[in-house]
Amino acid sequence: MTLYFIEGLLLGLGLFIAPGPKDTLVIRQGVSRGPIWGVVAICVLADVLLIAFGVTGLGSLLGSRPEVMALMLLSGAVYLLWFGAQRLRACIRNQSMPDTQGGNSQRGLLRTAVILGFANPYAWLDTVVLIGSIGAAKPSGQQVLFATGAMTASLVWFVLLALGCQRLTGLFRSPIVWRWLDAGVAVLMVYLAGMLINDSLDIFQVVLKVSQRSA
Repeated sequence: MTLYFIEGLLLGLGLFIAPGPKDTLVIRQGVSRGPIWGVVAICVLADVLLIAFGVTGLGSLLGSRPEVMALMLLSGAVYLLWFGAQRLRACIRNQSMPDTQGGNSQRGLLRTAVILGFANPYAWLDTVVLIGSIGAAKPSGQQVLFATGAMTASLVWFVLLALGCQRLTGLFRSPIVWRWLDAGVAVLMVYLAGMLINDSLDIFQVVLKVSQRSA
């Protein structure tokens, strides 16, 4: 039984370690010594709920519809490009260094974490589609163990990421370092978006060929 938990844990770690918008938000808060644990809690909660949705059947449903999968990949790419553009604009305008003062900024930070956690197509691909579809294919009695392993991976990853980034505070005292960080995030988001676009085009080509054969 523990093999299913370990399988979910390893799959989750393999997916969550790949950097995305939620990770960059945690990194920014960690190195700036801003309020971080509320962000971590929201990120983990989002993963837990989306994994649960996926394993209970939504992941298999989406995985069986290649045209829907392709559209999700494209929407995820658009989201990543938008997120990267925000960071690039902050870099160009020298607005990269975060301001952690004041309650309004903290409320805005938590709202951002909710958006990145629940309204992010990139996160849905990892949790609902990939983890969900694999978990839904497990024996009914073992799906909970597999899902729990994947959920634990999210908790472990974000806690370790937050603790690790807090040790880098001294390096990020200069605004120029923040600008370089935002520039790197922008490049990474464009790269990830390009991969999603390429995958979606491959799926669309397969769907087109199948439709032509059946016509």
